[in-house]
Amino acid sequence: MEREISMKFRLLSMFILLLFVMFLILDKIFMLKITMHEPSPVVYAKNGEILTIRLNKNSQIFLPTTQIPQILKQSVIAYEDRYFYYHFGINPLSIMRATFHNLTHKNRIGASTITMQVARMLNQNKRTYINKIKEIFIAIQLEWHYSKDEILTMYFNLAPYGGNIYGVKSAAKIYFNKELESLSYSQIALLSTIPKNPNKNRLDKISDIKNVKNRLLKELYELKILDKNQYLRAKAESVQNTRLPLPNIAPNYCDIAIQNNQSKTALDLDIQNTMQTILNKTMQNLKSKNANNAAAIIIDNQKMQVISFMGSHDQNAKNGQNNALNMRRNTGSTLKPFIYSLALDHGLITPKSELIDTEISISNYTPQNFLNSFNGIVNATDALALSLNIPFVNLNQKLEKNSLYEMLYSLDLISENKDFYGASIALGSAELSLVNLAHLYTIYANDGMLKPLNIAGKTLNNQKNSIQLISNASAYLSAKAMSEAARSHLLQAYKYAKNSPKIAFKTGTSYLHKDLWAIGVNQNYTIAVWIGNFNSESTDKLTGLNDASKVVFEMFKLLDMRSKQSFIKRPNGIITMPTCLDAFVAKECKNEQIDEHIVGVMQKNRCELISAQELNFMLKNAIITQDELKNSKCSEILASSKPQITHIKQDQIILSEHPISKIMIKCHAFMGDDVYIKIDQDEYFTAKNGDDIFIDLTHGKHSIKCLDDGSNQSEVNIQIRSLR
Repeated sequence: MEREISMKFRLLSMFILLLFVMFLILDKIFMLKITMHEPSPVVYAKNGEILTIRLNKNSQIFLPTTQIPQILKQSVIAYEDRYFYYHFGINPLSIMRATFHNLTHKNRIGASTITMQVARMLNQNKRTYINKIKEIFIAIQLEWHYSKDEILTMYFNLAPYGGNIYGVKSAAKIYFNKELESLSYSQIALLSTIPKNPNKNRLDKISDIKNVKNRLLKELYELKILDKNQYLRAKAESVQNTRLPLPNIAPNYCDIAIQNNQSKTALDLDIQNTMQTILNKTMQNLKSKNANNAAAIIIDNQKMQVISFMGSHDQNAKNGQNNALNMRRNTGSTLKPFIYSLALDHGLITPKSELIDTEISISNYTPQNFLNSFNGIVNATDALALSLNIPFVNLNQKLEKNSLYEMLYSLDLISENKDFYGASIALGSAELSLVNLAHLYTIYANDGMLKPLNIAGKTLNNQKNSIQLISNASAYLSAKAMSEAARSHLLQAYKYAKNSPKIAFKTGTSYLHKDLWAIGVNQNYTIAVWIGNFNSESTDKLTGLNDASKVVFEMFKLLDMRSKQSFIKRPNGIITMPTCLDAFVAKECKNEQIDEHIVGVMQKNRCELISAQELNFMLKNAIITQDELKNSKCSEILASSKPQITHIKQDQIILSEHPISKIMIKCHAFMGDDVYIKIDQDEYFTAKNGDDIFIDLTHGKHSIKCLDDGSNQSEVNIQIRSLR
């Protein structure tokens, strides 16, 4: 008898060994592949709060996790597979019980262990007997290769929770807006029961889920996983049949982060929400003025990170689905501070230098001031404060190869040649994006240096190194000038600036009031705002000063309440000294004051900078006399300077529908009351220096010459063509 038992035991052992060997062989042949769901893109704010969750490529919501609370594990095991820690992937007793039940009853029950459910979720095959056998084999493979806790973690990440929700962390977020460790016992029980029948038990549908939950809670109580008070409170907790919308804070910023494969970001959620509130309120008030869209950016100047960005203040607004990130628009007057800075660095001005605000023409371009008036003599800082066009067009021309164009072109912010933009580049014809414009303004907080800017995990424009655009002294003096402008020339916008911290401030308004800009800078932050219409419609005569500035000042006030703000620090290398500020230096200085100078910058010879148009203005307005002009230090230089022909340009083609066209020109001589004009082969005729001259020209090519009293001559060649 004992021998017979021993023989049977050996046969059984050999059979088990054979099965084990067969399993090892099959395990090698059919290697286990673990394929999890593709994680949903998630973007986090600086404080760790979720900004957005997006669907993965399969339109699923899946947030992977390895941190499963113990009570959640116990709950699922109690509900799904009480002997999970004791079997090897399958429970033979459960299989036999389920088989007998299914053969003798109409309703079917399952015998799947948690491990078998993981096997099924890994393969997603139809429920057939053959596939069931495959699941059993894969379940054993899982038990062979992974620990029980690892298998349980797979279950929690693979399990369906209704609709397109996969994984327990996703379910906790979508159904309860909670992290797993914050779930109540009732919510844990609910999440434990959904995967058994996810389409029936999903929480956004009316079902018997409450009773199922309560049965599980009772079982947890009986197993002493919950005490009586915990059980009763969990049982009494109501079930909300809802599904929360996916979080979608700062969507434009999150778009950039996702594109950059960035999950953790520098976005400051408090600052973002504050800016959103201010911008929404402002735009609500401007909607009746046909301003439908707005965008804003805040840069931390020390860390050089974008900490707040709205490419569109409201995606439900008219054309609000657009994004101002790469939208290039006319910058209005916002580039004038850079001309001011370059002029300081190249000795064209000091902060109090006199400039002339009068009508000028550069070739055939005649810029106008915003109010279509002229201020005459004005100092450089006031010209910036009043955002006068003429002085800055003039300064930029005098900068020659060190002008605004060269700065922007060196940074790859513009791509056309210099003639394409012409003199109007000083007034915003070089279109820039909100982000690039704000980035440029950070030089005033960083000693004139353009440092690489990180926006949602990527360096803007792939900039690798810092670039010194202006001197640190020029950066400070320019910022100081802009801060004085913000205090003394704000007009009706003064009420916004009242009680705000000191900032360098500039606004801009493009042609036909299409683009409204406001930008503020201090040591801590750069804030830039654009208001307008994404479809380029004009607003109802809104301006950057009156209508966009409020946002910047309000935001700086709130930032100052949060942490005390600092203005740009004065660097070494700036000295004060008596300075002749005259726009034109006669024998004696008429306006000498203490002014600031940049150490090492030699002031340009004013005799070489003054234009004939400016001299004409000063003579006509008795700012200087002919005697002062003739006896000045500049007389020799001016006497040999060629006159300037304006309102037409070299090689200009003029289209006309008439056989004879009336063309207006002006000829500005540096000295003398009269000029002498020659058209083609005709005789010279006399005209007044700087006066309007009208000439009749037929179709074809023409030469126009201008001679002054000193026999200096200029010539321009043009062509008149028929429109027909």
